[in-house]
Amino acid sequence: MVEIILIRHGVTLWNFQARIQGISDIELAPEGLKQAELLAKNFPFDKVDAVYSSDLSRAKNTAKFVADKFNLSVQTTAGLREVDFGIWEGKSFSDLEKNDADTLKIFHTKPDELRLEGGETFQQAQTRAMNAINEIVRRHESNGESRVVAVAHGSINRTILCSILEIPLKNLWRLNQFNTAVNVMRIDDGSFTVSLINSTAHLF
Repeated sequence: MVEIILIRHGVTLWNFQARIQGISDIELAPEGLKQAELLAKNFPFDKVDAVYSSDLSRAKNTAKFVADKFNLSVQTTAGLREVDFGIWEGKSFSDLEKNDADTLKIFHTKPDELRLEGGETFQQAQTRAMNAINEIVRRHESNGESRVVAVAHGSINRTILCSILEIPLKNLWRLNQFNTAVNVMRIDDGSFTVSLINSTAHLF
């Protein structure tokens, strides 16, 4: 059995500005560092065997707070990176509403049909992310019961949860993922179950 604690990174300045971050390497805002500190301080489990993270700074630095609590290192993987939004990277939602409203509507209502120049589709991102999750499971499933942390991003976490719960990607925005949200998944003999989604109890 492998238990994966899937977490979204802390808040960034671009989150506050409602900008598309994607694979842009944006640091945590001071508020995000505080969220990560509270995540580690009030972590809902007393034992963790490994900590994995996207290789982007906002995820790595969130993961480091948890890793330090358990005297572990952070193992990074590009497979857990945020969705690559191509030409939308760095643009604000208000700019997109003015200049690319039709595509933005597809983003909100039919994300499974979104195609952005220079970016990847949600299907491609989901495949990449699930390959990373399955590789983490393979590394730990022979060790008896293992519990690992994986720190990633809002959109990529949604694609992972959609895959596990067999939710069509067109519905991925029905799943909330707040900053430092905790999700808990368990894998037994290749079968996934989910016991917690989008918990921020550690912040209060």
